[in-house]
Amino acid sequence: MRQKERIPQLDIFRAIAIFAVLAIHATSRTLAETLGTNMFHPFLFINKFSQFAVPSFIFLSGFVLFYNYIDRPLGGKTLGKFYTRRLLYIIVPYVVFSLLYFALKMNAGNTWGLPPGEMASKLWKYLWTGTAYTHLYYIIIIIQFYVLFPLILWCLQKVRHLAAWAPLIGLLLQWGFVLLNKYMTNHGYWQLSKGSLAITYFSYFLLGAGVAVYYSSLKKWLVPSREGWRAGKGPVWITLWLLWIVAGVVHVELWFNNYTEKTVINSLWYEGFSNLHALLSCVVLLQISFLLYGAGRSLLTRLLVSVGACSFGIYLLHPMLLYFYRKLPFHGGSLAYIAAIVGGWLVALLVSWLAVALVFRYVPASWIIFGSGAQKKAKTGSIST
Repeated sequence: MRQKERIPQLDIFRAIAIFAVLAIHATSRTLAETLGTNMFHPFLFINKFSQFAVPSFIFLSGFVLFYNYIDRPLGGKTLGKFYTRRLLYIIVPYVVFSLLYFALKMNAGNTWGLPPGEMASKLWKYLWTGTAYTHLYYIIIIIQFYVLFPLILWCLQKVRHLAAWAPLIGLLLQWGFVLLNKYMTNHGYWQLSKGSLAITYFSYFLLGAGVAVYYSSLKKWLVPSREGWRAGKGPVWITLWLLWIVAGVVHVELWFNNYTEKTVINSLWYEGFSNLHALLSCVVLLQISFLLYGAGRSLLTRLLVSVGACSFGIYLLHPMLLYFYRKLPFHGGSLAYIAAIVGGWLVALLVSWLAVALVFRYVPASWIIFGSGAQKKAKTGSIST
């Protein structure tokens, strides 16, 4: 089997996506706290425009998985190794952090006096649903994709040209579920938390699969370059970026009108522009990653690659840092408030990045806590999601 091209730019993609995750969480309280003030719209823009973060990580997971496995025989040994690695580097850290956040919740609510049976039941529910803390649902989604991956891979290996239709198939499956869930729920037939189900993100995962399978052919369109510009690809790239900006701005403005004018429109408009912006973001972030990587020797490149390699650990750890940061006393007016929000973002990034990097360097069994990300830095086979 021919050796696959390494794509170190993917760690920069991870870095940008984790910046967006931190932006969402750092501004999560600002929407309620600044409503009716001049600060509301800027914070709303940051929060809603950054909603591409989780879809982008799911796109990247799909890309990495299919890029690495599309040409490998799908046998028992391959599957055994695949699931062993995911158990060690994804599920074990997930369980560790679920226990930590469970303890944090119990301490915050002063509920350690609950009967052991009730406490165990609560913990089990948290582990099963990814609700020990607000961000852990993402791991449950990724696990669902890992379960489905061998079946999807088998289909694409049997009918290779099906990969060209994979993004459309993902979009149809996702929207079929969205419509079914919306109108069946409205009639009282069921109630599902669709945000924690993999099918809600199928368009991103299968877009990643399609791009991965045809990466060698698509690369000249995906990677901005002077040669590509001279060859007439520039207008396509400009149109893509304009659509990305417009879709994101429209999504933000829909929410702004909802918050400030109490406008009531069909929820599918929010869903549609969110989906469009996130899909475009997957491609735009890939382009930005290649632009920022350059020759791979600059200080900025090395820092971004390091952040990307540590992104899974940063994702797991940063809400705990924000939790304690927000307990610090706050005094002052608008400028001080803005500084406090920016400070939260910086603390969530810098402290968690430093902690993850130090653990990877000095703790032998660091994978138990933060997975394997930094140990496989800049490799397309990295488990860092």
